[in-house]
Amino acid sequence: MSNLSIPTTSPDDYYRQRIDMQPAFNRDLFQQLLEPENLHRAWRQVKANKGAAGIDGMTIE
Repeated sequence: MSNLSIPTTSPDDYYRQRIDMQPAFNRDLFQQLLEPENLHRAWRQVKANKGAAGIDGMTIE
């Protein structure tokens, strides 16, 4: 196991990572999620699983 107190990245790489950080919420990703084709594919999967109830106990019937 490596010593976690010893940095493994160079200082330049460390600061570059901090500067280039992307926001946690990506609007493009959210738009892709809501595209009709993706929603339809997800619905087909839910139907194929017969809405297998999860922790909330809800089904699709």
